[in-house]
Amino acid sequence: MERVSEESPDAASHRADTNQPSDDRPVSGPLSQDPHHSTRLVGALQNIHTRRPIFLLSLLSSVLCSLIFPDVNWWPLAYVCLVPWLICVCTAAKARLLYAVSYVFGLSFFLVNIRWMHVVTWPGFLALSAYMAVFFPLAAWPIRHLYRRHGMSVAISAPIVWVAVEFIRSTAFSGFPWLLLAHTQYRVLTVIQVSDLVGAYGVSFILVMINGWLTDLLIQPIRVWRTLRYNSELPRRAVTNQRRVITRLPLGSLTTLIVVLGALIYGLAQSSRKHLREGPRIAMVQHDIAMLVNPRPGQRLHPATVFQVHLDLTKRAAAEKPDLIVLPETAIRGFINQSFLEADSGELEEILKRRYPPDWKLWHLKQLQSWSAEFLEAFQKLSTESGVPIVLGFSSLEWKPTEIPSRVDAYNSAFLVKPHQTRPVARYDKRHLVIFGEYVPFRYRYPGIYNSLNKLTPWGKDGRHYSLTPGDKYVIFEFESGSENSTGYRAGTPICYEEIMPYITREFTLGEPPVDGRKNIDLLLSISNDGWFLHTAELEQHLAASVFRAVENRIAVARSVNTGISAMVYPNGSIHSRVRLAEEKVQKLDAVTEALSRLREMAVKLQSQSSDREDYEKTRKKLGQVLGQDIRPALADMGPEFNFVAGRLSNLKKNLTLNNPNLSLSQEIFLAQIQDDLATVDRWRSRPWTAPAYAIDTALLDDRITLYTRWGDWFAWIMVGLSALMLLDWFRQRFRRITNRSSVPGKVMKDDSMD
Repeated sequence: MERVSEESPDAASHRADTNQPSDDRPVSGPLSQDPHHSTRLVGALQNIHTRRPIFLLSLLSSVLCSLIFPDVNWWPLAYVCLVPWLICVCTAAKARLLYAVSYVFGLSFFLVNIRWMHVVTWPGFLALSAYMAVFFPLAAWPIRHLYRRHGMSVAISAPIVWVAVEFIRSTAFSGFPWLLLAHTQYRVLTVIQVSDLVGAYGVSFILVMINGWLTDLLIQPIRVWRTLRYNSELPRRAVTNQRRVITRLPLGSLTTLIVVLGALIYGLAQSSRKHLREGPRIAMVQHDIAMLVNPRPGQRLHPATVFQVHLDLTKRAAAEKPDLIVLPETAIRGFINQSFLEADSGELEEILKRRYPPDWKLWHLKQLQSWSAEFLEAFQKLSTESGVPIVLGFSSLEWKPTEIPSRVDAYNSAFLVKPHQTRPVARYDKRHLVIFGEYVPFRYRYPGIYNSLNKLTPWGKDGRHYSLTPGDKYVIFEFESGSENSTGYRAGTPICYEEIMPYITREFTLGEPPVDGRKNIDLLLSISNDGWFLHTAELEQHLAASVFRAVENRIAVARSVNTGISAMVYPNGSIHSRVRLAEEKVQKLDAVTEALSRLREMAVKLQSQSSDREDYEKTRKKLGQVLGQDIRPALADMGPEFNFVAGRLSNLKKNLTLNNPNLSLSQEIFLAQIQDDLATVDRWRSRPWTAPAYAIDTALLDDRITLYTRWGDWFAWIMVGLSALMLLDWFRQRFRRITNRSSVPGKVMKDDSMD
């Protein structure tokens, strides 16, 4: 028994105009005109006239859609999560209610799944969620119209519209290609292989098509055909009434079957490693430095400490002689471009005047200049001694007196340091900047608007002009392999959010201008700093998007990310060598926890002894002994990259003297830091992939140039075009109805049941 995927236009129009059920209604066409035939429609889901089921069904979809993304990651639900909402889209009697509920559905979806953004900016989190929610009623609009006006199968209309909407929200106004439905399948290699043809949007298309097909099964009617036949064993005029279910295969079911089977067959063929060859050995370094917007006093680590722990990890990685070492984006504070390092006092004064708040002095910049030179020199020396090239994520700062007007430009940069050099040999400046996160618009064109917006941001409220300038070209990092007879390799270095933007990876791979017959690069070195989001679901969601960049272009991605998740992603999308704390070090965390717990007990005791100098000093002395004789050795046993925990506590302990006028506050800060460190150690134990560590893996290379690399988002653009045609048909139908009603005297114009 087959469900019918299409109604006749007359029947669909009649149902939409009269708002009546489709059961027991004659069907137009030759079949209905034959006196020996009759047809009726049964089994169709009726219009939903009340609010409660619409709200409940949409709520169910909202819950299901929140379970399919990391951290929960129940990806099989992606094949059914939209069904309750699609039922509402097609059968809700009141269109306005449906669109309002769809907006609430979208709003709740983003509020739940990008909640990690609130740790950086509450206003930005709420504003982005409110904006992105608009795309849900926008998707409902043409799907509803095509079903109610033309009886089109939801399995055909829904994926077209959904991909168009995903693409628009991923590209419009700087774009936010986050939480695409395809991202839920990043671990299902067979399904995601079609991305090298149609991009991640093609995987979303398949998922929504299956959701639409299931919706068709629930709401589309079954067409029953009654036939009168003569019975040869009875008198000539005797007839029998036989009932048959129509045998025509619905278009939606046939299309879904072809698309899904084709994708699975293609996926099975492409997920193998037969096209892959071994490339360079890449060391991916990861530390755990939280980037705090509003830190407590003493909570933020000194730049020299951050530098030292990264240098310690890099030295350990260099000892294993990889072909390249990659460090995260801007975890270490400093500007290591040559023009800043060589700037004189006059140039620093100009930089200070144009970029920094009034309370900054010249010595601040000179100190930053000195630190930056020291940091670069140390990494350059390590590269020379080990013979290993190093990719560093730092900032660049340039004073441009010849520009009109004169200005200071800052960049988020990646640098390539090679052995036996005195300065970086290559620098790439991030091209796709995050609005309000990395720049405030209208800085030079409309200064008044810019200043107002800048003061609203967490980083510009003190008067600092933190906005970055986008880079203007794709710079390729070239390095030689020490393990393969100095074989040369070329790498692109997308920075942070650029890994999410498909066009950045594609432009790196294709070349500018395109290179005929071969890829422009061999692999991607993705550096990021996700420490702003404090170990939330953002880490895994970021990794999920990275997998699609690898498959789309058949290129390996070596990720180095502050706070995680650092890993090697092969060209077939397989995730390998996640950077994580070694098991033997996880076991050593018990000693650290025990020592920190004793330190906490003493800190609590210290608070109650502030009025007794003798007892206070005794407890303070014991506290110092625990810190120096228990915590420091326990951390040192794990590695020098963990010493920052004891160092920060030691600095805070200096404020616990009785002559401190703010002693009570200092005690609270010290105790709060111990609590934070205990929570950090517990997290390293339960989620070792967020801890300081490194991993070395061989990148597998694929020399094929994919269809997606050559043509980009051709598939998504076609979906946008088809969706535009759907909306044009809606406007045509609406104009025709308005014209017809205006010609009938007394006709009421309002009809909220229409699509």
